[in-house]
Amino acid sequence: MDPLFRMLSGLRAQGLFSLRLSMSAPWSVDIDDGAPLTVIAVDRGSAWLVRPEEEVLLTAGQVALVAHGPRYVVADEPDRAPTVRIVEGGRCIALHESMQSAVHRGLLTWGNHSDGADQLLVGTYASASQVGRHLTEQLPDFTVLPPGSVDETTLALLRQELADAKPGHSFVIDRLLDVVVASAIRAAGPLAGPGWLSGTLDPTVAGALDLIHESPEKPWTVTALAAALHVSRSGLAAKFRDSVGETPARYLTRWRMTLAADALVGSDDGLETIARRIGYGSAFSFSNAFKTMHGTSPSHYRRERQ
Repeated sequence: MDPLFRMLSGLRAQGLFSLRLSMSAPWSVDIDDGAPLTVIAVDRGSAWLVRPEEEVLLTAGQVALVAHGPRYVVADEPDRAPTVRIVEGGRCIALHESMQSAVHRGLLTWGNHSDGADQLLVGTYASASQVGRHLTEQLPDFTVLPPGSVDETTLALLRQELADAKPGHSFVIDRLLDVVVASAIRAAGPLAGPGWLSGTLDPTVAGALDLIHESPEKPWTVTALAAALHVSRSGLAAKFRDSVGETPARYLTRWRMTLAADALVGSDDGLETIARRIGYGSAFSFSNAFKTMHGTSPSHYRRERQ
């Protein structure tokens, strides 16, 4: 499975909330939902993305990603006082004016004008599994892409689904948002720091990551990975460390513990079953590794999240 698809699936598994925001000036939305990842696509008009250190104007066809749940404002003018607040769970609160709300076949349209001059789609991945967090931890808080970075065909399909709510369109919108996120990550180029996403830019490191992601139960070493990829051991070790920021062995352990954390919460499988699935010979050795990585035992981790 493609690693980016896997990570997006980890986000989507916990729910994706889509909101069509339809506004006419003056307007300002204070977004304080703590979401792990939000995609904002401007369909019509424009919007200012305002955060303490920066103000960026988004125009029609432009896309921004917001990761890690920072508080920020989207408005028609950068100094506009908020009139609306969006909080956890996608709940919309009108602060100083009445808002119109309509739900049609699963899509919420909300704003101060049903056919506002400024229209945005706000897609919020409401909560993330550990696999989903494996993606969001690689992203900066804000990624604002130049116009044209996301293929216009994708945005046109998204626009069509918003305008004509045919049966099943909420499913299509969710998948299109996944495409927009993947396209935005591709278009953003090299990330500022090391990590698995940066590692996918190097073919050799990407191959090693694919092997680890697909078969975490195997006892991968630098030697084994290099042999499978038909490259030198020293070359792979250096490239992997420089791109990902840690050794293959350390990354393998972290990926195993990421999968284990989701299995503990999302299934009733016993520790022995989970241990074998991710490459540990016993529940005891798995528990020790899990506690080292997560700071708590697997059993306690499961109880806390049930």
